[in-house]
Order: sequence, then structure tokens, then C-alpha cells
Amino acid sequence: MFDYDVMTEMEATQERFQLLPDGEYQAVCDSSIDKVSQKSGNPMMDIMWSVYDANGKSHPVRDFLTITRSMMWKVIHCAESTGKLQEYKDKKFCSDIIRGASCIVRIGTEKGGEIPEDKLKGKAPGARYPDRNKVEDYIVRLQRDDVVMNKSDSFHDDDIPF
Repeated sequence: MFDYDVMTEMEATQERFQLLPDGEYQAVCDSSIDKVSQKSGNPMMDIMWSVYDANGKSHPVRDFLTITRSMMWKVIHCAESTGKLQEYKDKKFCSDIIRGASCIVRIGTEKGGEIPEDKLKGKAPGARYPDRNKVEDYIVRLQRDDVVMNKSDSFHDDDIPF
């Protein structure tokens, strides 16, 4: 038998579409697949992140990291944020490298687009897909520069035995 919480359909729907507020969050790469975009034909990484809110609850957020000159800034930020910059420089940055990596992501909210008529499935014309979270950027934190010392942490004893 499975252990689960009993919910109403309304509660389950609210849980499904619960969005993170825009901001910066810790994330871990659950899966990533190297693909070619069906629309543009460009190479991309289809990445699924577990993004953790302030309570430690995981929220799945998908990012299509497109490998093009105009989006290379985001690829570089992803490589830096996950600690995989050398792999990027060596031209080895790919899905195999990023799986299981952690980083900080900047999450935004994307408004749901209008559902095409052929996909309404009984919904009213003009119905929209639900809003969703998206990775706007990958945040790079400098290791040593982020550390702030308290004045009480300074060392005042000049009598150091060597």
C-alpha cells in the first residue's frame, strides 16, 4: 500500500499549479537531455530542476537551455553556477555533465498562453494555459567575495609563535 495524503480535486489542482514567487532559489538538476529544438533546429539541453522554496519543498521547473550565440550568456551562467565552467571551456558542457548538479536559479513567472482551438478539449474558446515558473537566469556567486567577516572575527594577538 502507498502512503499519501487524501485531497479533494480542488486541493490537488491548487497543489499542481502552485507557483514559486519570483526570486532566487537553490536548485538541483534531476534530469537533462541533449536535444534539437523541433521549432528552430538548434541544439539545446532540456533540463528539469528541483527548485526548493523557503520551507524546503521541491518544485519542478523545466528549462530549455538553447545552445546559440544569442543565448550563450545563459549557458555560461549555468556552467558557472553549477561549478562546470571548465567543462564549458573544454566544449564538454552537456546533459551528462549537469545531471545531479546544484546551483542558484532566478525564477520568474510566465503567463499562460491562449490554448489553440484544436487543443481546447471542451474548454471555452479563449481559455488559457496556466501560468508557470521559468528559469530566467543562473546566479553566479563568488566563493570568497561573498564571505563577510564580523569585526569580532579579526585576530588581535601579535604574539604568534613560529
